[in-house]
Amino acid sequence: MLKASYIITLLSGIGLFNSCTGNFISKQEYPQEIVYLQKRETAYGNYLAGRVAHIRQDYENAANYYIKTMEKGMVNKDILGKTYIILASQGKIEEASKYANIARQNGDKNNFIDIINSVKAFKHENYKFARAEINNIQEKTYKKLITPLFNAWGYVGENNYKAAVKELDKISKEEDMQTVYSLHQGMIAEYFDKNAEAEKYYDFIINDKASDMSFRALQIISNFYVRTDKKDKAINLINKYYGAASLKEMLSCLKRKVEAGNTKTPKLINTANKGAGEVFLEIALLFKSIPIGYDYAQIYMAISEYFNPDNDIAKIAMADIFEERQLLKEANKYYDAIKKGSEMYYPAQLRKANNLAAEKQYKEATTVLKKLLRNNPNDFQILFNLGDILRISDNQAEAIKYYNEALQSIFYESEKYWPVYYALAVSYDKNNEWGKAEESLQKALKLSNRHPQVLNYLGYSWLKYDMNTDNAAAMILEAYEKAPNDSIIMDSLGWVYFKTGDYQNAIIYLEKASELNPQNAIISDHLGDAYWYGGRKNEAVFLWKQALTQKDDQEELNVKQVKNKIENGLNKTQNLLIKDKRVRETLHSLNNITE
Repeated sequence: MLKASYIITLLSGIGLFNSCTGNFISKQEYPQEIVYLQKRETAYGNYLAGRVAHIRQDYENAANYYIKTMEKGMVNKDILGKTYIILASQGKIEEASKYANIARQNGDKNNFIDIINSVKAFKHENYKFARAEINNIQEKTYKKLITPLFNAWGYVGENNYKAAVKELDKISKEEDMQTVYSLHQGMIAEYFDKNAEAEKYYDFIINDKASDMSFRALQIISNFYVRTDKKDKAINLINKYYGAASLKEMLSCLKRKVEAGNTKTPKLINTANKGAGEVFLEIALLFKSIPIGYDYAQIYMAISEYFNPDNDIAKIAMADIFEERQLLKEANKYYDAIKKGSEMYYPAQLRKANNLAAEKQYKEATTVLKKLLRNNPNDFQILFNLGDILRISDNQAEAIKYYNEALQSIFYESEKYWPVYYALAVSYDKNNEWGKAEESLQKALKLSNRHPQVLNYLGYSWLKYDMNTDNAAAMILEAYEKAPNDSIIMDSLGWVYFKTGDYQNAIIYLEKASELNPQNAIISDHLGDAYWYGGRKNEAVFLWKQALTQKDDQEELNVKQVKNKIENGLNKTQNLLIKDKRVRETLHSLNNITE
C-alpha cells in the first residue's frame, strides 16, 4: 500500500548497509574442501563451516556454527553481526537480542540493534523502553514512517488512545502515506471500539482511487463491517474485486467467512502486538517488491510473524522470498503452516505443488493437487496444473484427461487459454496421437494470435513428419521473424535448411542456436547431423556424444538413434522440396552464403 517512491529512501536509511554486518548473504566464495571442517571442534573450523552454510543460504546452520565459534572463544564484530541478523531473519528475536547487545558493547553501531531491542521490549509489553530504543534511530526513514507507526501501537498497548492518535498524526501530512495512515488509524479506533471513527478511515481507503487496496486491508475492513452488523457492505466490497482472477479463490474464501460471520466475530487486530505486526508486514512487503530488498523483506517479515504468528499473508510472502532464492523446501514449510480454511490455503497448496514438481517430486505434487481438487471440483487452475505435472512426468494419458477437464471447466474461449491447447497438443503428440495434437495446435495458434512458440511447434512437427513442407517452413520463418533470438526457433530454422539440403546454412543457424542454448541435447544432435552432411564428420561425432550428456531436452532425444549414428554415421536421405516461391525467396534472403 506504500508507494514505490519510498523504496530507495528506505534502502538508503535502513541501516544494514552502514556497518560491518551489512552482508546478510555474502557473495564471497570459499573452496568446497573446507566443508570437512564442520566436524572439527575448533573455533576456526566452526567459523568456516558457518561461512559455507551462509554462502549456501542455509541460515539455521550458519547461525548455529557462528554461535559455536563464539563459544570456542572467537568473538568479533563480524561474527556477532552475522549472527544476530541471521537469528532476526528467522524470527528468533530473543536470541538475536543477546548477540546484538554483545555486538553493541563491542562497538557495533548498526541501528538494527535498536530495532531488535525495541521489538523484544514491545513483545514483552515494555512499551516505554521499546519507544526509547527505536527513538535512538535518527535516520529520516524511521522518523518519518516506521517510528510513528510503531510507537502508536505501543501507546495502544498502554491503553492510551489519545497518545496513539497523536503519534500517528506525525505521518498524516505525507501524501504517499495516506492509505497507510488511514488503515492504522482505523485499526486503532476499532481496537478502542470507536467504530464511527474507524469507519471514517476505512471508507477513505475504499474510496481512494489513487491507491490499490491490499488483500490484507480487505480482510481487516470486511471483518470490521461484519462485526458492526454491516455484512452487506462487506460483501459488496469483496464483490468489487471479484474480477481479479488471481484472487478468485482467496476472495471466495473471504466471502464465505463474511457470510458466516456475525457481530460476535473476533477482531482481526485485537492486541498491540498484532498491530505492530501489521507495521512490519507493511515494510516487509515494500522491500519484497524489489529484488535488492529481499534480505530486508525476510527480516521484517520474520519480525511481523514474531508479533503475529497467525497472519498467513506474512507466511505466504516469506515462502515467496524463499522461492525467489530457489530454497523450495524452506518455502514449502511456510505453505504447510497455512491451515485449511485460511484465505491463503488455496494459493499456498498450488505453490507447494509447483515446488514439489520443480524438485521432480511428481507423485507428491500430484497428490497435493488432487487433494485440493476434491475441495475445489472443476477448478481450472488445479486441473491445468495437474495436466502440466503429469505431462512433465511423462504420464501423457492422464495429462490429456486433466487438460480436457480444464477446458471443459471454462465458460468461454479466450486468448488467455491458448497455453492449455498448446500443452494438450504436446501431450497428444507424445502419446502418438498426432491428429489430435495437430487439431489442438491449430486452436492454440488461433487463440494466441499466432504465437511464435505455437508456430514453431506446429511447423517443426510437420517437418518431423515430412508433411506440409511449404507451410511448415513458412510458419518457422514467421516464428523466427517474431522471436529472432529464441534458440529453439533458430534450431527449427536451421532444420528447415537441413531438411532441404542446404547444409552450410543449416550449420550457420544451428551453431547460433547452440551458442544461445549450449546445454540443449536436441540442438547438439541437429548440429551433429548438419556437420556430418557438411563434411565435418569428426565434429559430428563429438556433438552426438555431447548430446547424450546434456540435460536440456534430454527426454526428447532418441538415445538409441544417436548411439547408432556415433557407431555408423548417417546415410544420405532424400531432401524435401519447397514449392512456394515466396518461402524460397525468404529463405534465400536469410541465406548467409555468398554466391
